[in-house]
Amino acid sequence: ISRDAVRAHIAVAAAGMVLLGGDDVQIEIDVGPGCTLEIEDVGGTVAYPGARSSWLLGARIGAGGTLLWHGLPFVVTDGADVVRRGSLTLESGAGAVIRETLVLGRHGERGGRLVSALTVVDAGGPILVERLEADGTEPEPGVLGSNRVVDAVIAVGFRPPARPMDLEFDRPGAMARHLSDHTHSSPLDPVWDAWVAHAKGRADVPV
Repeated sequence: ISRDAVRAHIAVAAAGMVLLGGDDVQIEIDVGPGCTLEIEDVGGTVAYPGARSSWLLGARIGAGGTLLWHGLPFVVTDGADVVRRGSLTLESGAGAVIRETLVLGRHGERGGRLVSALTVVDAGGPILVERLEADGTEPEPGVLGSNRVVDAVIAVGFRPPARPMDLEFDRPGAMARHLSDHTHSSPLDPVWDAWVAHAKGRADVPV
């Protein structure tokens, strides 16, 4: 979409139907030192019924770099079986803000099976290690319950302007999360805007 010497803004779109049963998507991201990479989804992702599919993301953010990724809904349809795994490695002074929205089922569906994991580390060790297992056909109390949408904004590598109800990590970072039955009911858009503005300010990139 745009770029200069230290900043790139790109859009990601599937060239065909993704994820079909048995698909294996692997994404590798390398953000150079002092650079800012902003990624936005076009159209989101739908996991269709069939054999187990996977969506694997690995990202390295160089010293003083910043990754901003606004993910659109990741929908797990009835009969789908998906493993979704992300791994971020931050070098000195690096940071990231990620928006992820996980949805069990399309309208009128209960959704399939999802295993979603995210690990973020830097030279000092783990910042965030999280794993969610959910199945729309067997909802579990204490996991999602009757909810089918998990929306989250995650900031790592710095302290964002968190709200009182947000989870602040022991290491620099925080998470804002909202559970609901509809994607349009999420209140996290302003959180994303505020945390991204803070991250860009850290990176000395004009907002």
